[in-house]
Amino acid sequence: MKNYFITEDKSIYYRKFGEGPPTILLHGISNSSRTWEGFSKKLSKIRTVYLIDLRGHGKSAHFESYRWIDFSNDIVNFIEQNINNKVEIIGHSLGACIGAQVGQMLKSNIKSLILEDPPFFHHQRYGVEGISQRFKYNLSLSKQFNSKEKILEKLIGNSKLSKVKNLELISENLANLDHKVLEETISGIALESFDAIKIISEISTIRTLLMVGDEKKTGGVLIESEIKKIENIMQNLEIIKFENIGHNIHDEIPEEFENRVISFLNNG
Repeated sequence: MKNYFITEDKSIYYRKFGEGPPTILLHGISNSSRTWEGFSKKLSKIRTVYLIDLRGHGKSAHFESYRWIDFSNDIVNFIEQNINNKVEIIGHSLGACIGAQVGQMLKSNIKSLILEDPPFFHHQRYGVEGISQRFKYNLSLSKQFNSKEKILEKLIGNSKLSKVKNLELISENLANLDHKVLEETISGIALESFDAIKIISEISTIRTLLMVGDEKKTGGVLIESEIKKIENIMQNLEIIKFENIGHNIHDEIPEEFENRVISFLNNG
């Protein structure tokens, strides 16, 4: 089922399918719910799956504000309007941070969290200049073009991206993206109401799987000292580290990702 829910008088796109306990999948920044298409088909055999395009992404409307708390409030509103049972949340990157904050806000309604390479401390470690370097190319394309075809042409012509998969999907996502999402994240405005340590402390008893890429491959999205910090706080945590795997674990090693996640969910 394809549908929209309304928040702040604007529409958020989602899809619902499958049978079983409810599970929400949240994508990363400048991506869309389409990133989960392969995994969600397998997951839907054992779960009712909700794929959501975050505000400013995919088929969802563009908004005035893209603070991380805004994304989280959207998901809280969605859960309260549409789901009557305890929910599992699987999130990648930004989606993992949003999933954790939703867990903090709706603790009694969250059955488990699966957090794929969350950049909990990335901005405070790298600062505006470091984050800008990470996102400046995507920001440039998103601001210049709203055409998937024109962005794809640019990506294909970039020799640094010759080994990157899914350039068509990346092009589509950047064409649909509100570039203010990246601008607010780069400047730090987006993180104003996001206190990673407080969030982690307040979700410490929720059953959580933390999946982490190799920091040499991810660009240091989550580093060893930060993993230790999380481990010392959380009381019901399982950690899986992947050597020689980058930030997009679910895309780079889909079968292993699927097996690990489904095993975790089935043993809960």
